[in-house]
Amino acid sequence: MNLRNVAKFGGQALAAGGTVKTLREARAEGDKLKLLDAIVHALAIATAVALIIRELREERAEHEED
Repeated sequence: MNLRNVAKFGGQALAAGGTVKTLREARAEGDKLKLLDAIVHALAIATAVALIIRELREERAEHEED
């Protein structure tokens, strides 16, 4: 794992923290639009993490071929 991937994971972790906070606030306030926005953000974070994992696996496979 290189520094770039660590930075990507770190960024997604920070984003996840903010999203969890927004989800809690939206549920407490009963704000359905804010809740939907937080859910969409959570899905985007999950997708980004999946892409990072795929990239790491591809890099590992390339190194194993060498």
